[in-house]
Amino acid sequence: MIGDDVQDLLDSLAVAVGRGMAVDDPEGQVVAHSVHHGEVDQVRAQAILSRSVPSEVRAWQEAHGVATIREPVRVPANPALGMAARLCVPLLHQDRRVGLLWIIEGEGPLSGEEEARAVRDAAAIAALLDDGGGSGTLRRLLVGGITAERATGVLGEGPLRLLVLRGDREDLGRAVDDELARTRRPPVFAILDRHAVLLLNGGEDGPALGGRLIARTGGVAGVSAVHAGLGSVRKAYREAVAAARAAAAELALGPVACWPDLGVYRLLAEPAATPLGPLREHPALAVTLETYLDSGGDAQETARLLHLHRTSLYYRLARIEEVTGRSLKDGADRLELHLALKLARWNAV
Repeated sequence: MIGDDVQDLLDSLAVAVGRGMAVDDPEGQVVAHSVHHGEVDQVRAQAILSRSVPSEVRAWQEAHGVATIREPVRVPANPALGMAARLCVPLLHQDRRVGLLWIIEGEGPLSGEEEARAVRDAAAIAALLDDGGGSGTLRRLLVGGITAERATGVLGEGPLRLLVLRGDREDLGRAVDDELARTRRPPVFAILDRHAVLLLNGGEDGPALGGRLIARTGGVAGVSAVHAGLGSVRKAYREAVAAARAAAAELALGPVACWPDLGVYRLLAEPAATPLGPLREHPALAVTLETYLDSGGDAQETARLLHLHRTSLYYRLARIEEVTGRSLKDGADRLELHLALKLARWNAV
């Protein structure tokens, strides 16, 4: 439900300029509309009934730049769509885009004074609609309520990573609010299930921010890998949640764990995240690795079973470390590799 204050502002503006109007959220959903004033076209009637804008209408609007505008722009009529001319006013609050105000102009554009009134009221509506920098949008994106394309206008583009904090919801909320209040450009923040989720740009220091936050809450945190954009944000969320879970399970990883560093826990959380990929082009190395691990790291026994000279075996083991990025002297790396090999056999039958 849209707030009464927003509806009152919208209705007051509609009466003042004598036009019908509506407010869309950043995903193109109709969140408020005025009572009927002035012209009502087919598009407006359909949008009010369905609470959404048809794709062909959205395409016409975006062809006139409404997806990125920072100032009002006029969208001409399109008789084929049943659409009268409109004035589109971006709803901006603290430099964040929170929606669009649409005013049906029809054959008579607003006067300069009326347009100035619309811009002032749009600023007031934006302040009331602002969800704190996109927390609602982030939440809907993570649960599959909207597409990445529709969320881009609010959450932005470019490389990203997610920071997930696990703990008491109220404690997390207070700690994050306090921390972000001191941040010049705070990341988007939302509460989802047992987790506080922060959307960071790819260059931000997620582990450091996570460390500061959990020092206050006493929980654990997980940080995803860096991803190219919002299209993979749900994968980033799974990674960050898994990292937080691993931090809770393994003290050596915590209290802030990063997805790329989870080792065997990464494989348990997502079996497809196997370290064996590089070995697919080197079957002899894969056989050598499995024999070596099955033999408990006994080089002499491995060489005997594979009919290899010890020097050849050591060369192969060095190559295995090189192509997998794992150390055979590290127990956690050996466990990850061994489990990955057995999972590959399990999945092959």
